[in-house]
Amino acid sequence: MSATDRRDVIDVLTGEHRAVEALFQRLETGGGGPDGSRKSLVDALALELAWHAAAAQRYLLPLARRTLPDGDALADRHTAEHLTVEHMVRDLEAKDPSDARFEPLLAQLVAAARGHIEHEEQITFVELTRECDRGELLAAGEEMAAARRRAEAEAASATIPAQARSDAAGPGSVTTASTTAASASTTATPTPAPSVVDRVRAALFGA
Repeated sequence: MSATDRRDVIDVLTGEHRAVEALFQRLETGGGGPDGSRKSLVDALALELAWHAAAAQRYLLPLARRTLPDGDALADRHTAEHLTVEHMVRDLEAKDPSDARFEPLLAQLVAAARGHIEHEEQITFVELTRECDRGELLAAGEEMAAARRRAEAEAASATIPAQARSDAAGPGSVTTASTTAASASTTATPTPAPSVVDRVRAALFGA
């Protein structure tokens, strides 16, 4: 594959921007997710925004700090914007669409993300294209794309065995006293699912 066929980090992030904007449009026209619900569509948006924020921190901003004259200030601004978006994603995850606060918070998240995307594309990407070595941009883009593929593969491999165990047990499987107690305990004290922000950061940073 030639350098002209490869996608650099700016190409990869720009593609993510278009995917996020498509989700914005579906939300604004009253669309739903794969199961038809608004919540599932918002969950898809939360995943994309969480991934984008973490991936930019991991692969884009170090380049900005290292190569741009105003790189530290620019990276600090992006970091603050990413933290704001992540905070909103966490808040939105904790709310049901029937909550009166859900739609106003969603509108705030969309507005914040759109402003960030505009600044990133019109300022940061332009400066990096001008100042940064093309090879570095390509290497970062390939690392970022590979990281997402790994994360998606790991998520799939974690889901499939769990479903397989459930299917293998079947409706006629024997339930022991210990598994019954464990099930009752789990039902009584459910463990809150980690935020998509935390899952994405763990996948990228190993934290």
